[in-house]
Amino acid sequence: MLAQFKEQFEKRGYEKPTAIQEAVFEPMSQHKSVLGLAPTGSGKTVAFILPILGEVVPGDGSQILILSPSQELAMLTTSVIRDWAQSYDVKVLALTGGANVKRQMEQLRKRPEIIIGTPGRVLNLVEDRKLKLHLMQTIIIDEADDLLAGETLETVRNTVEQAPADVQLGFFSATETPI
Repeated sequence: MLAQFKEQFEKRGYEKPTAIQEAVFEPMSQHKSVLGLAPTGSGKTVAFILPILGEVVPGDGSQILILSPSQELAMLTTSVIRDWAQSYDVKVLALTGGANVKRQMEQLRKRPEIIIGTPGRVLNLVEDRKLKLHLMQTIIIDEADDLLAGETLETVRNTVEQAPADVQLGFFSATETPI
């Protein structure tokens, strides 16, 4: 674990990384795609953001996309990630349905490095050419069991297809499903 993360880890009262955090840190740091299954409350958000946050280049545009199944989860994830990203001068933006799309488009002009959003809103902004995914290094599918089922599977697939072919993928879930 990077020294600056270790310090932040201890500040937040963590004694040591959780099992999911330890399991995915090395492969994600090496830009490998992963599937992370762990119970709710086990630290999955920190597990996927820590190994990739150190690779983000401030000012280089959107590099990480995290898809969440609901506005509520996207906002919670945004809060956690902003907390970790603040010491890196990295901008984090939430793009969710139900929120003011014009305000979100204004925020996109500030070129946030990390975007957390709901699949429908993200794909709409991609299709409207307001959000470009050509610089994406990593896409995280949070709660993959929800997002890779039904109608959202096609939305997620269409979104990921807009990113570079070598984009790192992370699938995280509390529930294992056949997909």
